[in-house]
Amino acid sequence: MATIEPLLQKIPSTFSSLRILVIGDLILDKYVWGEVSRTSPEAPVPIVLARSERYVPGGAANVVSNLRAMGASVTVMGIVGDDDHGNQLIQLLTELGAQKEEILCDGSRPTTLKTRILAQGQQLIRIDQEKCTAIDDAMVKRLASRFRKIVKEFNGVILSDYQKGLLTPDILQALISEARQRKVPIIADPKGVDFSKYKGVNVLTPNVKEAAEASRIPIENMESLCRAGFALLECVQSEAIAITRGRDGVSVFQPRDRVDHIPGHAREVFDITGAGDSFVGHLGLGLFSGMSCVEAAQLGNYAGAIVVGKLGVASVSPQELTAFIKGETYSTKRKTLQELTVLVKNLKSQGKRVVFTNGCFDLLHIGHIKFLQQARECGDCLIVALNSDSSVRALKGPPRPIISENERADILAALNSVDYVTIFYDETPAALISALQPDVLVKGKNIPLAEVVGREIVESYGGEVRLLPVLHEISTSKLLDQILNKSGG
Repeated sequence: MATIEPLLQKIPSTFSSLRILVIGDLILDKYVWGEVSRTSPEAPVPIVLARSERYVPGGAANVVSNLRAMGASVTVMGIVGDDDHGNQLIQLLTELGAQKEEILCDGSRPTTLKTRILAQGQQLIRIDQEKCTAIDDAMVKRLASRFRKIVKEFNGVILSDYQKGLLTPDILQALISEARQRKVPIIADPKGVDFSKYKGVNVLTPNVKEAAEASRIPIENMESLCRAGFALLECVQSEAIAITRGRDGVSVFQPRDRVDHIPGHAREVFDITGAGDSFVGHLGLGLFSGMSCVEAAQLGNYAGAIVVGKLGVASVSPQELTAFIKGETYSTKRKTLQELTVLVKNLKSQGKRVVFTNGCFDLLHIGHIKFLQQARECGDCLIVALNSDSSVRALKGPPRPIISENERADILAALNSVDYVTIFYDETPAALISALQPDVLVKGKNIPLAEVVGREIVESYGGEVRLLPVLHEISTSKLLDQILNKSGG
């Protein structure tokens, strides 16, 4: 089994130099978060009171999102409808920084939309709007022609097949043949029961259910898994078949009866949506940057393990991936405002109480630890907003801070009482509080209620402000004075 060192060496610097072409079914995913308190008098179904909604790229567009999150340059090839949802999806891809010039508009079909209704932390129903018939011959010719002209510009190609009518057997073989002729590696994430249509790809990435159906071999144990894997390898004649097995990991089958079983990573499974997209995207990053198939599959396995711990379609940041591979799970607690906004919505949809506090936390001492423990007891999740170095310097003057913002953030994240940490650069956390709208804002009793920054914001939407007792005999300033006096500084 390959070690993790080659993986860490390639995150993220090498990936930023990659140019990748993603071809596949573009989907717009819509999430509606709400609350359920009663059932309908019209039928025995829950009534969902919608609180918020969010649109994210799905399907092949989610593969793009994962690649862009790791810094790769990505061009998208696919089809959207001539409708508002198509425009919205293209706008989301534009915001990701993806190249969208190869996306075609087909007025005869709608943009595929998947709407998920969530409440109390679980998905209640999914509504699909789509047309899955094969694209017409004119579209096939346009796509194939454009592919021939541009494929040589890329380090690799990823085919993301969701069986929405784009990747027909004919166009698949045309794309695969052209890529192989140009010596551009090509990976396919398959659908359906006939994998012969993917013949010639470098790597195929079915999940265990898809592998069983396509090979017609019920996969019940390792022996039947191996029979299915090698049968598919012979059918597709690829360099490797990487079968994802959920929490059990990934199995990579290669010619000459070589098989590598990569173990899964113990992690709470919150939502499997998009895990396959994350796997194939990161496998592509690894393979296109020179990793072996097994090393690349390891990378994809790590990414998939992170994504299943998130709600809904999601991507993985380089910092999250590096920290997870190293085993530094505390580093995954560090979040941006954008990430926290999504997390808070998810938590509130489950009926969780979100607690917020802020501070410098320079020279962390027992007073800080006891305060944070008490703060965490005020709800179900504690977010700590940390003053940046420049903010601390403006508040405290030199030589503060003693410890840099990144080190302070990692120390806080290592505490069990702290769920998430974010660094803010404004003079106050007012903008953060306004954006996140925590249920509880916590500060120490040494600050008068009238002077608590964000109090009016929190109270305006019905939140609560709590003042907790502090250890008056302990302070960072006093500790620093003692250290300087003892050292003669």
